[in-house]
Amino acid sequence: MTANEDGGRGSETPKELAASSTSPEELARWATHADAQVRAAVAGNRAVTPRVLEDLACDEDWRVRAAAAANAATDGFWLGELTRDDDVRVRESVAGNPGLAGKDLARACEDDEPRVRAAAAGNPSASAAVLDQASQDRDWRVRACVGANAVAPMVLLHTLSTDEDWRVRAKVAANPSAPSDVLATLALDGDAGVREAAQRP
Repeated sequence: MTANEDGGRGSETPKELAASSTSPEELARWATHADAQVRAAVAGNRAVTPRVLEDLACDEDWRVRAAAAANAATDGFWLGELTRDDDVRVRESVAGNPGLAGKDLARACEDDEPRVRAAAAGNPSASAAVLDQASQDRDWRVRACVGANAVAPMVLLHTLSTDEDWRVRAKVAANPSAPSDVLATLALDGDAGVREAAQRP
């Protein structure tokens, strides 16, 4: 990479250029930059080509892999591979990607780390089966993400509206998809935080 390229255009840094570029050729050059933050910016850019994303999904730095994991342009095969990544931050990132295949999302929902399961529970592409499993998770954070998910089935919102943890009930109360009868019940909840969340404008 030339000194001019690395210096950027005007006052923009290489990281900023890599994040904003719409040129596949330029992004391919930034993808080999020595700075992992620059490569991560490329990995998160929707304009990067699948071939470059494939390389970045295998990068040695977790930040780069996590950015590729969150990119909706990343190929489904590589998203699936990233659900098996050694770094929990990468698995958390890919678990929230709407482009993740159903079988891979189900795997993320069974991850040992609650934060990964929570990301899967909040995925807008999660199936009813995945959300049902997540709604029974032992960790309140996972159940709360189901309660906040706009695609959660009504039956699960009803169930979670009586969850033992007030933070889960509050997420249900704030869910724009929560039915009126659930909101009416939560408006009388014993916890002030839940009652406040149930008060819609």
